[in-house]
Amino acid sequence: MPVFLLALLGGLGSIAANMVGRVLIALGIGYVTYNGLEILLTSLQNQIFSNLLSGGYQEINAALYMLNIGKCINVTFSAIIARNVINGLTGGSMTKQVIK
Repeated sequence: MPVFLLALLGGLGSIAANMVGRVLIALGIGYVTYNGLEILLTSLQNQIFSNLLSGGYQEINAALYMLNIGKCINVTFSAIIARNVINGLTGGSMTKQVIK
């Protein structure tokens, strides 16, 4: 008798999990995974630094250094990364629930 009840409960659990997924899809609720955010931010930061320093003018580079533009860019990107970590960025990917 207990084996029959365990089989019945296992089957009901499987059906319930399948039904929940179907109901969420029917309501237009899904999950989206964003991959490569860390790579994107790192390459964007490197691109900004390379474009700032490629001007070839010593005076402009000295003024940017005196204004601590490099530190400002690093703080900005650190804030962006911190916000993404708070929103669920783990291992370079972030999964969010979306409603269509």
